Amino acid sequence: MVGTILSNFWVALISFSVYFFSSYPFLDGKSILWNASMLALLFFILTFIARAIIAFVMKNPVSSEEEMAIATPKEIDSVEPSSEELANIVKAMLNEQEK
Repeated sequence: MVGTILSNFWVALISFSVYFFSSYPFLDGKSILWNASMLALLFFILTFIARAIIAFVMKNPVSSEEEMAIATPKEIDSVEPSSEELANIVKAMLNEQEK
């Protein structure tokens, strides 16, 4: 997985802090803490999911048809045989000429 659990905690802490400090003068103490904690938990889980998706994409990159090497019949015919195969072909041709 990409990153560490520490990144999840950092995102949760930042989301908690932003919500807490932006709503501090407008709401009472208990609702601020409850809402900020739920938001931090939500962002903790979302960061975990995002890390898992990024790791999956990095492990299995998407390949398009253009990138895939698909052999066409011309390419198959143009493949050069190995030296052993050439030697066997030449021997077979020589044997046919001797007969």
